[in-house]
Amino acid sequence: MDKLLDFLKCIADENRIKILKLLLDGQYCVCQLQELLDKSQSSVSQHLSYFKDLNLLKEDKNGKWIYYTIDRSVYDSYLARLISLKASSLIDLDLAELKNGIDNLDTAAEIKSGSKGGCC
Repeated sequence: MDKLLDFLKCIADENRIKILKLLLDGQYCVCQLQELLDKSQSSVSQHLSYFKDLNLLKEDKNGKWIYYTIDRSVYDSYLARLISLKASSLIDLDLAELKNGIDNLDTAAEIKSGSKGGCC
């Protein structure tokens, strides 16, 4: 679950979404991304570090340049995990505490009758 959350945090930034789209469609070095995004080298490198931490990048070294693309197998595995959330149980997702809370949750009618202000 933690890796999936890290993936979502990674793509929850406008610049990283742009980088993701670029790297899904082609191969770019930092200086090219810098020019396309109008960002500093350090900013682009910092954004790329999110992708590196998730093993989402493939690197192709050509002389002194490193060209990056998205590793589709890793990317697709994150997407598959998102899609499978519906089919996964809370226990499978390491959310047993939430499962226990659901099992012990009062119905809305019980909550309403037991409190002054109602459920919500």
